[in-house]
Order: sequence, then C-alpha cells, then structure tokens
Amino acid sequence: MPKLKQIQNKIQKEGLDSFFFSSKANIFYMTYFSSSNAYVILKPDEKYFITDSRYYEGAKEKLKDWNVIELDAGEKKGIDHLRELINQLGGEKVGFEKDKVTISFYEKLLNKNSKEKKDRLHSHLIGYEGFLNEIRMVKTEEEINIIKQAVKKTDNIFKKLLKEIPKSKTELDIRKKIINYIFEEGGTGESFPAIVASGEHSAIPHWETSSSSLKWNTFLLIDMGLIYKGYCSDFTRTIGLGKIDKELEKIYHIVKEAHEEATNVVKAGIPIGEIDLAARRVIEKAGYKEYFIHSTGHGIGVEIHEEPRIYKTNQDLLQENTVFTIEPGVYIPGKAGVRLENIVVCRKDKAQVLTETDLELRILER
Repeated sequence: MPKLKQIQNKIQKEGLDSFFFSSKANIFYMTYFSSSNAYVILKPDEKYFITDSRYYEGAKEKLKDWNVIELDAGEKKGIDHLRELINQLGGEKVGFEKDKVTISFYEKLLNKNSKEKKDRLHSHLIGYEGFLNEIRMVKTEEEINIIKQAVKKTDNIFKKLLKEIPKSKTELDIRKKIINYIFEEGGTGESFPAIVASGEHSAIPHWETSSSSLKWNTFLLIDMGLIYKGYCSDFTRTIGLGKIDKELEKIYHIVKEAHEEATNVVKAGIPIGEIDLAARRVIEKAGYKEYFIHSTGHGIGVEIHEEPRIYKTNQDLLQENTVFTIEPGVYIPGKAGVRLENIVVCRKDKAQVLTETDLELRILER
C-alpha cells in the first residue's frame, strides 16, 4: 500500500504512540479498502482496521496483514466501542485528524462528563491538520499509472460526447451521457458533479449543471472527472457550438497559450507559484487580468482536490512525482468563459502531460 511505513515512521517521529484515522480518503489511501464506516489505529509497529459487520468479512479477506476488528462486536456499541478500542490499543499519546471530525464526535469520543472513569477516554488526543498531505502529495509510480488510466478513460468519454452534443437539448442531457459513459469505461462514479455550462453559464467557473437549453453560436464548457480504482481524474474543455464571435475565439487562444506557458515551466524544484504566474502573465498581457478569477490548478489523487495548490503566492518548491491540474480560464460575465484543463505529473526536468486530448478549438455544428 502507498507509503504505509513512511506514515508509521512519521507517527514515531511525532512522539505519538499511535494515530487514529477517521477520514474515508486517508483510510482508503492506507488500505485500498472502501468502506463507509471504518477507522484505523496505526502504531509504529502495528496496524488495526476497525469496521462494522457489513464490511468485516471482506476486510479480513483483503487486509491479510492488518489486525481487523469488528466494530460493535462486544457489549459496547458504536462510539463507546471505539473509545474502548482506543483505550486498549492506542497508548497514551494518540494523534487524530482534527480537521476531519465534528465537535460532536470529538466530545462523544472523550466522554469526559461520564460519572464512570472507566467509560472516559484515557488516551490523550493530539489534533493534527493534514497529517498525510505531504505524504499523499508525492505519488508512487503505481498511483501515477492508475491516474493515467483514469485520465485515458476521461479522454475516451470526451470523444464519445463530441458525437452526442449536437443531438443534445439541455445541459443535463449531456451530464446524463457523461455518467453513463463513466460506467461504460469502467469507472465507479463521478469524481465531482460534472459541470456542463452553456453560453453565459460558462462564465461562472463552478456552474451547477441545469435543465437550461444548450445555446448555439457561443461556447459550451464541460468539466468532468471519474473515479477509477479509487483515484480521480479531472478534465475541462471549452467547445464552440456554431458560429463563434471573434472576441471569444481570441479569448480561447489566449487561454490555450496561458495553459501551454504554465505547462512549460513545470519541473522539480521551482516555486509552485511560478506555474500560476506563467499562465497569469499571458492573460494579463492580453488585457484580461480581471477575468482570471481562480488559481491555476490543484493536486489530485484519491480526492479531487489535494496538495499541491497551484496559486501565485505559493512559495513551496514543486516536488518530483506530484500530480496536479493546469486549468487557467477567462470568464466574461453575461457572455461566456473559457477553461482548458489537463492533468500533469511533475518530472525532474519537465511536465508529463497525462491528458491526451489536444487543446485545439473544436467547433461543432447542429
């Protein structure tokens, strides 16, 4: 599994006896086992996977080198059983994901107002934010290969869509096709709700796909992704429907140039902000500075948004084998917008572009 020993070493380095994981993404990352109700207690030399009866037998079968524990198997149930397990297995100092739990869950886990001392949490919980962020950010070749396969499937979906768009009547018609094609390609679902934005809707970066009719003689923006083997893809293209006016065509080529410039600066060791600034310089020079209203990209993996964040003031150094999107955009309110997005891998001296669909402007006719 990805970097499990590295995580255990970090737990030891932090001076913790164990770490209690509750977030679905981090638990999947460590185990490659999907469950809607699971927890992990990870120690420097031991690992415990806790889940309920619905998943217990499957977890035992798949996680041969884990101690798999059935939640609710004893006299105590739910969070009371979980507290008991942390007391038994966690040790004195237990890290936890304070950015992933509710205050209610935390207070119930402590149970500090219980009259019975034995029913309280004896371990000392120490909260962390983003405990696995840096570890998850740098991908193994196995992870990169899975993401590459997910991206390939997304490319295939786009090719199919190009034939269907002229026959579609609404934005939702297209999203329905996207979802069907995801399953045809072997995906297990959307990595986020697909954005299908027609005409002036494409000027809203995170437009919620609606029942609005497709507009012609303007742009159609499609932003979609799928989940494959637990990893996400992300893809955006802007398509012309019918006759496109000269300004929109000009904007398209500005965004395309900005995208290419950002991709060309990618290499290990540069400040991450340089990627965003490379795209931004092109758009600003063309006079559209105020219409580029978001950052240039984000990391991607078992979640659709991970580290690194590609924004202009990020001075962290880009690490080799990070995987992220490059997606500059220009949005003219009330008219239309353009965004072009690829997934890239940072290699030592350049970007490896995983997305195979080219960036050329496509014009579809009815």
